Order: sequence, then C-alpha cells, then structure tokens
Amino acid sequence: MVLELSPQQFHLLHACLAESIDGLHDEVLRTDEHDLRGELRDRLEQLQALQRQVEARLPQEQAAL
Repeated sequence: MVLELSPQQFHLLHACLAESIDGLHDEVLRTDEHDLRGELRDRLEQLQALQRQVEARLPQEQAAL
C-alpha cells in the first residue's frame, strides 16, 4: 500500500509513531504475562520498522517544504 502524504502529514506521522512506540515500550515493560508480552514486542518491532522507513524519507519531505 502506498500513501500520498503532504510534508506536514509526514511529520505528524513521524511524531505519532514516536509517541506510540514510547507507550507500547512502557506497556511491554509493565506486562507480566509472557504470551502477551511477546505479542506486544512483535507490534513494537513493527512500529519501529515503520518509523525507520518514515525517518529515511524525512530528508526528502523536508526538502519539499
């Protein structure tokens, strides 16, 4: 899936991902149930991979501003 985002939307996406990653990381640390922690870790890794992709495009988006 390909999304067309404006530079402002791209920066908002980056900020939202960072906030979500921080919250999910805290949840992983507080969760006692082993299976649930594994699921949360998997989701955290997915968000981090998406954030790396967004960060790779940030210089291009800043140039568009």
